[in-house]
Amino acid sequence: MGGVVVFNSGVRVLAAAGAAIPHTGTVAKTTLATITVPPMGPNDRLRISTLWSMTNSANNKTFSIDLAGTNFMAVVHTASTTFKDTREIVNRGSSASQVCFPASAAGANNSGSAVTTGSVATSSATALTLSGTLANTGETITLEAYTVELIKP
Repeated sequence: MGGVVVFNSGVRVLAAAGAAIPHTGTVAKTTLATITVPPMGPNDRLRISTLWSMTNSANNKTFSIDLAGTNFMAVVHTASTTFKDTREIVNRGSSASQVCFPASAAGANNSGSAVTTGSVATSSATALTLSGTLANTGETITLEAYTVELIKP
């Protein structure tokens, strides 16, 4: 990880990793990465890109993204071996109101579910967590890579 890197006028990479972070042995929701998000303005957004691998079985594997304890992704997979997601958490003209693609929806094209909303106070630094939950202790979820970007208009 390291310091904040500025690539262009409005995008800052807050964290990026490509080392595999595996989770196995418990059915409890387990945090695999925690990223400190600096204070955000009323129109700022976070873009979170993740790559996961998992045991291919009929058992549930749940992939989660939480901002200050508010869940913005809880996608469940069964008979798959990989999952990739890019998700944006957007402040809606207020540092205490967010909108995001439906938390339970995998992919970024369309969903029959309503958008996910939050009321996280992002005017102060917050914690973004990437987590995994297993239904079977003998299986594995691995956070293969992630990038978290702060976008300022």
